[in-house]
Amino acid sequence: MFGMAAPAQASAVINETPAPAASTFAPAAQPAAPQPAVAPAAETPAPAAAVTHTVVSGDTLSEISASYGVTLDSVLALNGLSLASIIYPGDVISVSGEAAAAPAAPAVAAAPVETYVPAETYAAPAEAAAPAASYTDPGTFTGYESNVTTQAVTPAPAAAASGAGAIMVSSAYSQLGAMQDCTVLVEQALRAAGHSVGDLSPAQLAAYGTPVSNPQPGDMIYYANGGAGVPHIAIYIGDGQAIHSGMNGNQTVIATANLGSGPVYYRA
Repeated sequence: MFGMAAPAQASAVINETPAPAASTFAPAAQPAAPQPAVAPAAETPAPAAAVTHTVVSGDTLSEISASYGVTLDSVLALNGLSLASIIYPGDVISVSGEAAAAPAAPAVAAAPVETYVPAETYAAPAEAAAPAASYTDPGTFTGYESNVTTQAVTPAPAAAASGAGAIMVSSAYSQLGAMQDCTVLVEQALRAAGHSVGDLSPAQLAAYGTPVSNPQPGDMIYYANGGAGVPHIAIYIGDGQAIHSGMNGNQTVIATANLGSGPVYYRA
């Protein structure tokens, strides 16, 4: 067929061997390289809602933290507070953030702090001799902390005072809210009244006064047992009330003068 169609002068060579069909071979597909296994993302537990406490009258930070089984340090850190901070009824205190993996262990009962329960009746104490100036404070009550900066406030005195007593009362009022032990309160009051005193025990401070049976504002009040098993000293402000330091976690507050082993009055 090719020869018949070729021009006459052409010299055609006919190859009768049919041309091989186009190859239809396809190489076998190579297996895909194995992909590295991807670990499933760890499930992140949703954070638990923060636990808060609304302050009511009589609450303290140490009592709030103990009631929720958390430390006082964690409550202070969560709320940006310090030991010198004052809380008021209506304040909202955060006591925990994200929930822990396991429930918190129950709080271990702390050593008793200098929390006083007023007696139902008040009786004027009998006159007593001044304790010896060589008295040594046993130092077993860990709630006391000295040399803490005070916070000045100026409420009106509960009763009139005069002379050194008026100075002692004024100094005691200026220390309300301070986080300190009872001796710091009276040391500062005595210094304001012109006495040069150092860091002394409650009994040694009482020795700077004369025992009296007719208490007046500005008198020192000495307790052989202030309610926490150790001696205590305060400043009388009249009407059966006194200013105490070292109460409810070292706070300086106004409370009854009749507590613990009973008051004995000394006039500077």
